[in-house]
Amino acid sequence: MLLGSRIALGVYVPAVSLKKELESRGDTADIICMEDLYEGRESVMEETKRSFHQDFRLAEISYRMPTRNVAAMDEEATTGLLERLASEKYDAVITFSGFWAGFLNELAAYCPHYGDRLYAVHMDAGYSLSWKNTAPGLIKEIWLFNLERKTAEHLLESPDLAEKACDEKDLSKRRILVHGGGWGIGEYQTKISQLNELGYSLDIMLYYPEEIDAYKSGAASDNLNDYYLLDPKWKADANGAEFPRILKYESDSWNELGDNSKGNPLRILMKRAAAVLSKPGGGTLSDSLVTVTPLIFAEELASYEGENKALWTEKGFGIGFDSFVQAASRDFGSAEASDEMLKEMRKRLLDAQQGLTRVSEII
Repeated sequence: MLLGSRIALGVYVPAVSLKKELESRGDTADIICMEDLYEGRESVMEETKRSFHQDFRLAEISYRMPTRNVAAMDEEATTGLLERLASEKYDAVITFSGFWAGFLNELAAYCPHYGDRLYAVHMDAGYSLSWKNTAPGLIKEIWLFNLERKTAEHLLESPDLAEKACDEKDLSKRRILVHGGGWGIGEYQTKISQLNELGYSLDIMLYYPEEIDAYKSGAASDNLNDYYLLDPKWKADANGAEFPRILKYESDSWNELGDNSKGNPLRILMKRAAAVLSKPGGGTLSDSLVTVTPLIFAEELASYEGENKALWTEKGFGIGFDSFVQAASRDFGSAEASDEMLKEMRKRLLDAQQGLTRVSEII
């Protein structure tokens, strides 16, 4: 059983990825989303999501405010899930968020079968906000990467995806994927013109259809950039059957990119990207490691994202935006020298990936 969230793609997408990985070896995996246990919370979070997308400073302030872990779960729904898990006796129950920690420890007390079958997969290099004021208890912790140990430790997905991506990358096209994570948070939009001026073509992720008007009307570099949309009409499937739907803007219309029931469409863009510009979210770091794609960091949202950035920078897997611009400007006129920096990052990522175990091999 995988415990996820529909509204938080940094929790939902890893759950779907691990579900697909487990099913590929013949196992059965179900997903439960936390919104099913919190009455009325989903609509509130949708409003928060849009507000944070529109105002990065508001998101920053909100993340810095003292907060309790989360509102209490619905008692009836919680009891129902406990009874279901006790009856079906899964081989393992796995969460990607500390918001589930209290429930998991309650499950261990309710049904001793799960005493040594509870896992938390940490998607950040340190404890994220969801683990604030929460102890793991009986939960076994799995770290994909860890700042304290200065290591990349596990892969969420099969490493042969990274080898394929590495073979298919054509860095001579000098394309950079630009996005703001699952909620489109950050000031990454302000950096687009600088990257174009340095000769890079961009794949730019939008989050609401109307945003295309501002990009198209104000862009003198449309011949360099392609535009994509994390489809706001798509709703996460509680059963984890689909990855988020991505649309591509072509001929004044939005057309579906790839088959999101079979794989993550974001992989299509990452396979041709020399690098990704984004805030240093945990899901972005995992994507970087799996697809050997270097990261260029926009501003971090919270302290744990700062820890992600610190680890990736120290390991030579990524670079801050200002540092990248300085290096690219210094080497401008010699694309080979500028691109060599990203190629070296790719090599380090591929070297680091060798020998890492997959999460599915531990469960």
